[in-house]
Amino acid sequence: MRLAAILLSALWFSGCFVADEIRHGDALIEQHSVGWRNKRQEMQHAEEEATTAEAETQSRQNRNTGPGVKDKLADWWHENVDEEPAKVDPEDKIVSCEIGGKLQFLRKSDCELRRGRTPESKTRARSPVTTASKPLPGV
Repeated sequence: MRLAAILLSALWFSGCFVADEIRHGDALIEQHSVGWRNKRQEMQHAEEEATTAEAETQSRQNRNTGPGVKDKLADWWHENVDEEPAKVDPEDKIVSCEIGGKLQFLRKSDCELRRGRTPESKTRARSPVTTASKPLPGV
């Protein structure tokens, strides 16, 4: 029984030894083959790109933090976002505007932009034939 156990363990361990040697040989073949060299160069190139991208991100973060950031942000906001207040046309009066069946009160130009109907446009839309006639004064 002991002899069988010793033989089985010897066969088992020799099999592991052989498998390890095969794996080691495959690694050596890959290391010295052209494909492995190309793959290694690609891996080095990818690592260089990753470190470059990380350095760029770090420098961008350094520019966006630290003293003076609030002033830089305020200057950017003033240049890009703040605009002069819109000057209102004195002849652009607020009128009642019907948009989609709802009555709203807007400036006349806004009503026209939204394709709404003002009381003036309603009277202009009618033809003279269908417009109700007003009685003449004194008649």
